[in-house]
Amino acid sequence: MLYVSSVVADLRKEADDRAERVSQALFLTPLLRLETRGDWHRVRTPDGYEGWIRASHAKLSYCPEPQWKVALPMVEVIEEGTGRALGRLTLDTRLPGTLEGDWVCLVWPEGETGLVPRAAVKPCSWTGDCHDLLNLARRLVGTPYLWGGTSTFGFDCSGLMQRLFHFIFNHWLPRDSQDQRNAGVCILEFGQLVPGDLLFFPGHVGLWLGEGRMVHASAHVGQVTVTRLDPPEDPYARRLREMFEFGGRAMDLIRANVLPP
Repeated sequence: MLYVSSVVADLRKEADDRAERVSQALFLTPLLRLETRGDWHRVRTPDGYEGWIRASHAKLSYCPEPQWKVALPMVEVIEEGTGRALGRLTLDTRLPGTLEGDWVCLVWPEGETGLVPRAAVKPCSWTGDCHDLLNLARRLVGTPYLWGGTSTFGFDCSGLMQRLFHFIFNHWLPRDSQDQRNAGVCILEFGQLVPGDLLFFPGHVGLWLGEGRMVHASAHVGQVTVTRLDPPEDPYARRLREMFEFGGRAMDLIRANVLPP
């Protein structure tokens, strides 16, 4: 089994560091290897996305089934016995590990025993509700914008939506905003949106918070931000409001178990 051995690994469009970053995979994510070319593997991630990953960012080894998922935007892993920092794991990273008091213990890729605070994780089986989704989205405001980003080191618009829904509901939205358009019941009227709905614009997606506001990873602002659309509060918000196409109610498909786990 091939799995990600770096805290976050870029997936490139081609086997080249200069190629477009199309997505990312988090620490210990299992990968299906499709092709190897020099120092690169072409892989498929659990959400069905394909791209090229540096061979040095992945290991060919057995990885136990995860029991935990990181529940904070970011948490530091420390080495047992020394207290040395081993790395920083991002929201929704899935981990195997044993519970020992206030710590979850896991084996780091280089063989060290790493410790993660029990308060920083939830069982992989945990799922939340719309209230949890909206609260988490608000907590991520200020996270940098990163094209192709799917982690709290940096998100693009669809990467933010995918990560939010996967952590809260254990279901994958499609990776790209164009495909996310088909991942929910279509809501044509702006006034019929409810909190938790996706909002679609040309090449962009956000999450409706209610009370006239949307949270989204904005290249224009350079970070995850909340924008007031009803009524628009500035020229950028007015432009977004004018470009609104439709909403998507993905939670209905999640409840019907239509989206993949």
